[in-house]
Order: sequence, then structure tokens, then C-alpha cells
Amino acid sequence: MLCDAKQREYSRAEVARHDNAESLWVVRGNQVFDLTLFHTDHPGGSDMLMQFAGQDITEAMRDGDIHVHAQQAYRVLKDFYIGEVMADERLTYPLPEGSSKDEMECVEDDKFLDLRKPLFMQMWRSRFTKEFYIREVHKAHHLPGPAVFFANPILESLTRTPWWVIPIYWVPIMTTLLVLGTRYEPVNVLFVGFVFGMISWTLFEYSIHRFVFHYDENIPEGTLSQLAHFLLHGVHHYLPMDPLRLVMPPVMSTFLALQILALLLCIFTPGMLHAVAAGLIAGYVLYDECHYWLHHGSTSNKQLTQLKTYHLRHHYKDFKAGFGITSDFWDKIFGTQFATPE
Repeated sequence: MLCDAKQREYSRAEVARHDNAESLWVVRGNQVFDLTLFHTDHPGGSDMLMQFAGQDITEAMRDGDIHVHAQQAYRVLKDFYIGEVMADERLTYPLPEGSSKDEMECVEDDKFLDLRKPLFMQMWRSRFTKEFYIREVHKAHHLPGPAVFFANPILESLTRTPWWVIPIYWVPIMTTLLVLGTRYEPVNVLFVGFVFGMISWTLFEYSIHRFVFHYDENIPEGTLSQLAHFLLHGVHHYLPMDPLRLVMPPVMSTFLALQILALLLCIFTPGMLHAVAAGLIAGYVLYDECHYWLHHGSTSNKQLTQLKTYHLRHHYKDFKAGFGITSDFWDKIFGTQFATPE
């Protein structure tokens, strides 16, 4: 990672020259960081980070009027360390309120996974305790491109899913279900079932995220359970901005869909079954595309910005709350909102 680079010294004037998207450096606490490969993935958007290009961001990261950055942000920042400010230009910075250490001093050395090597075999050969694994997998890291799971290119390709694969795979299935449904029920009945399915998806979304993806402390001790957790959702918290692991691979989503279909077969008759299933698929597609946008999109719309902030808080501040993706409705119903307002 970049923090392994050989230490160098830079003048503040030299840092200030790197003030654009092609070369974006910043100073933080007399250390220099190259954020060129990160600014487009910045959770607050590239424009926010560009305002501070070439500047000292030490106090800006603590500024409540902008956004008080959690410890996870300093963990990510460390990956882009390239050197120090020249000795005669170093400043003395106040410590954060209520702490005897600077934020960067609180960032522990990595003892989990080496992001330069394929991740699957590292997990397979690991002997982590459950407590250590759960703690480390929820510490966000960043890579300039997708992480590598397998050395084998065929296996590796199965783990990578661009956002556009989801509608291409699922929309034809949804359409086919609706067409088949017209053999059993009129269009107005199918419409009711479709809407019911879409609304029902929001509860499925919340439940799967909370009780399946975040089984977390309830997983058994042992490498296999940790590996399963890592592949299912852990890697997304470990590398939340990985662009090819933000939507669910069709193999995995098809498996989950078959479990839901088995439940629907016990409840609905043909026609309504087709419509509800199609509605659930529509809700799922919107959810997955929304999830991708929450990590990589930007907007001036206040409601969408709040939704993005809400989800990223789940990643960077409190993974034990905020399980809703497309809305916080079910978090409100079940009391899993964040303890304090952002």
C-alpha cells in the first residue's frame, strides 16, 4: 500500500502545486498524502475534497461545520501517505478535544490482510479469533482499483460485478414473469401484486442486511464461518468503495431469490405469484443500483444527500445501526437508527 512508500520530505509550496484532479496532494498534521487516486471515491464527493487540494486539512477534518471525520477516515488516509513536511516548515497542532493523542497516532498497524495479495487464500489460511476478525473487517480500507480475490482469472471474474449487470440479468426475468402472469390474472390484479412486491422488498432489504449480512458476532468461531461472512458481506465493509463488489453477483442473488421463491410458492397462487415475484425483483434492482450510487454518486438533491450520508455512516461510524439502504423507514420501526444525529 501507499503507506509503505519510502519516506520523503516536501515543502508546503511543493504540496500546494498539486492542487488539481490530475495530482491532488494534501497536508495533514505535517504528513503529506497523495489523494489523486482517491478523490473520486471520497464519501463526501470529489468536489468537497477538491476544495482543499494542495492545502493543510488538519483542522478541516475536525471542523463540525464541514464534517467531523471518524477514526475510519484516518485509517483510509494512512493508505495514501507519501512523506513528511520539511522540518523547518512543520507546525505544532493542538490535540483533538478530549484526547491525549493525535488522530493518526490512534490508527493501529494492519495485522489483518495484505491487500497486495489475493484475499481468498489469506482468509482460507487464517487463524483469526472471531473477535479480532469482526473488529478488523469493519475497518474501512481503500484501493485505487478492485481488490483481487483469486489468483486464477476465471475464479476472479466470478467475484466481479459491474453495476449494469444487475438490470441486464434481472429485468428480462421480471418481464417474463409479468407476461406469464397474464395467463392467470388480469393486468389490474397483476399491478396490485407488483406494487405489493416492490413495497415488500424494502422489508426484505432491511431484514437480509440486518439478520443475514450482519450476523457478525453470532457467527461461530472458526475460519470457514469467517470466510463465508467475508465473501457474503464482510469484504464490502473492509473495502466499501470497491466498484466491482457493490452489487451482488447474479450467482449469489439467484440463490437468495430461489429461497424467497420457495416461500412465495407457499403463499400465493399463480398469477399473483408471478406479479409479487416480479415486484420483488424490481425492488431488488432499484436497491442494488441505489446502493452503488450511494457509494459513488453525487447530487445536490437534499434528500438523496441525506440518504447517502445515512448509509456511509453505517460504513464509517457504526455498522451496528442504519440497516436501511433505500430508506430509513424500517430502522425507525425497529429502533435501529443511529444513537445520535449526524
